[in-house]
Amino acid sequence: MALNRNSNRFFSGITSQKEIKHLEHRLRNIVKPLLEKARPGDYRHTLRSVAYGKLLLIYEDGDPEIVLPALYLHDIGWSKVDFRDFIAAPTFAMKRQSLSFDAHMKYGAVMARDILRRIGFEASSIDLISLIISIHDYPEKVFDMKNPSATLVVEADRLDRFGPAGRKRLKTVFGLENHQQDKILALTKGMEGLVDKWFRTKTAKSLAIKMGTKNGLLSAPI
Repeated sequence: MALNRNSNRFFSGITSQKEIKHLEHRLRNIVKPLLEKARPGDYRHTLRSVAYGKLLLIYEDGDPEIVLPALYLHDIGWSKVDFRDFIAAPTFAMKRQSLSFDAHMKYGAVMARDILRRIGFEASSIDLISLIISIHDYPEKVFDMKNPSATLVVEADRLDRFGPAGRKRLKTVFGLENHQQDKILALTKGMEGLVDKWFRTKTAKSLAIKMGTKNGLLSAPI
């Protein structure tokens, strides 16, 4: 059970679509003003990630009471950091070395704890969700948890990079303009080889390959 039975704000266990929608409504209202102060497009990215998470939950093991809140909250830390160093970094590797990269996960985990506590989540679920958020951009660390819900959070987040908005998001996150097509194309080549690194479930791998190929982010299979 993710929610605290004694909470006067909510009740234990999400058992119906109505309850799920109520929780999602609360989370959207909380994260939208935060993410609108984050990197360009982070709010829309979050909504797409949640949609991918729901799709994965249909076919793969995972707890929606962990996966969905973690996805809504995973990038809120960007609202508390100066992310100009991240935007300016010209490669994926250099972005991972920017100070704001680790900072957004650290701040996000702390913020998520407070939000989930106020909503009425149980301590064990708060601990798990905040841990996932604190390392969510290090897939290898999340996969080492051997937790199906944590795995789905990483996969849903990264599926958005292969979807229809993937190429556009490369521009905004890297601060590129439309006329810099050579740099954009160079970055898309960096997506090759990441399917096995970023995805563990059969459903996520299949979706990443299908969408990435269709959207020109991956080479068509021979």
